[in-house]
Amino acid sequence: MAAPPEVTLQDLNGYWVMSKTLSDPLEPVLALQGINWLIRKVVSLATITMRVVETEDATGTTHIRVEQTATGGIKGETEERKLDWSPVPHSSGVFGEMNNRTRWTSIGSAAESGGGGPLHPWLTEGWLEERPIKDDKTHVQNWVVNEKNGWTAEQIWGFATVDGKRYHVRKFLVTKGDEEAKARMVYDWKGVAKN
Repeated sequence: MAAPPEVTLQDLNGYWVMSKTLSDPLEPVLALQGINWLIRKVVSLATITMRVVETEDATGTTHIRVEQTATGGIKGETEERKLDWSPVPHSSGVFGEMNNRTRWTSIGSAAESGGGGPLHPWLTEGWLEERPIKDDKTHVQNWVVNEKNGWTAEQIWGFATVDGKRYHVRKFLVTKGDEEAKARMVYDWKGVAKN
């Protein structure tokens, strides 16, 4: 189901299911990240559900907790995002040891990549104009580094029109050496999370 207008990046609280029909295939991204063939196939067949809990602490910093579950025997993972651009280590059974940073961002021409320099143009295209969240920022940016496997991943979160309807979308750009792989993930809204 498309996201209702009252659901914004400032309040993602609820359940989201990745739409297999509207999302890009994950296979090229997972392959570049060094995920083995069997896991890639299981992920491509699984239904991935996220429970998102978004809060703000006493300092005004946004925290986003994403609890993922998947069908097909894939162990669910929980991601903690602190939107202050501080490095946060994360250990994943699928992706290994990583460091990630997350912040509010704008995606205009001055938008900066987590790796320095401008954001890749693909990450800035196709978004809905949403009202600014914090200090004229309109999107969430996540930068992930996996030193052991030699890849980086940049994500931009926002809302986009897909098949004429408003959906929560996350664009992923994975880079390893001179290679890159992209995927646009589209999420169906399933309702408000109960705490």
